[in-house]
Amino acid sequence: MRFQTLFKYRKNMMAAAIVMILLYHTKGAWPEIALKKAAAYFYGGVDVFFFCSGVGCFFSYLGDRDPAAFLKRRAARVLPVYLPFILVWLALHVIDGSITLPSALANLFGVHGFTGIKPAFNWYVSGMWLSYLLTPWLAPLAERCDTRAKAAVALLVLLLLSAAFWGDTELVIIMTRLPVFFLGMLFAAESRRREALTKTELALLICAVPVGAALLWETPRFAADVVWDYGLAWYPLLLIAPGLCVLIAAASEGLSRFKAGQAVNRAGAFLGGLTFEIYLVHFWAVEKPLPWVLPLTAVYTAALHGASLMARRAIRQ
Repeated sequence: MRFQTLFKYRKNMMAAAIVMILLYHTKGAWPEIALKKAAAYFYGGVDVFFFCSGVGCFFSYLGDRDPAAFLKRRAARVLPVYLPFILVWLALHVIDGSITLPSALANLFGVHGFTGIKPAFNWYVSGMWLSYLLTPWLAPLAERCDTRAKAAVALLVLLLLSAAFWGDTELVIIMTRLPVFFLGMLFAAESRRREALTKTELALLICAVPVGAALLWETPRFAADVVWDYGLAWYPLLLIAPGLCVLIAAASEGLSRFKAGQAVNRAGAFLGGLTFEIYLVHFWAVEKPLPWVLPLTAVYTAALHGASLMARRAIRQ
């Protein structure tokens, strides 16, 4: 598979990831079927996001190698969406009297995942900003990892860094995603050195998916007490995310040969372009009965997207 083909369908990968996350957060309302058990591990959609984000951030940063310009571009994408959402979220907590000034500021600036302050919105926002802030160091590092040995050492260092946060579930959730983010950068860097993945590499990436899935499935049986605090619920996703993205890209490329498949790809690209909005609003939708989850998520997403467009116009003016 050519790297160009893999990266071409990044939005399809993100669309699949947000569907996984929706299924994960609504799993409690499902009948007792096998898919419900599988959906308990669909939080791995977040790792697909981080892998795809690593690819995108690598190319974005190395386009001009200007940290301030890179962060400005990221802020221009994120803040017009995040600020309208979080201000409404904060207002509702002010109304019910559950918010404090430190909590309000932590959520407003997106650092709540590092503070332990409650109430706090989902950790992902803090992890996202951390990955952006580290991009000016991680992208050049990925570029210099021109051998598998160098790449393995760099990944190992990031894994060891995450181990420093064992015992703090919130911080482990964030720090165990940095290796996946960096792995996306390594793929992007390798695409500058050669055109395609070899057949052996593709086979290894695809075979790593069931291996990682088996680790996720079986580990709670033997180490249930330490799965969350020691990152065992997330480390196997380092094996799963790249191969899963390869499979999604291969499926999308196959669909592109048919008119109906092209429509599916367009829908995936559209959905993949709204994943941040969907991620933010779906937490409110999943509190409703299951039949209402999808329509409410769509309505909330449309409202937030409209607010973000108005914010962008105001900023440009």
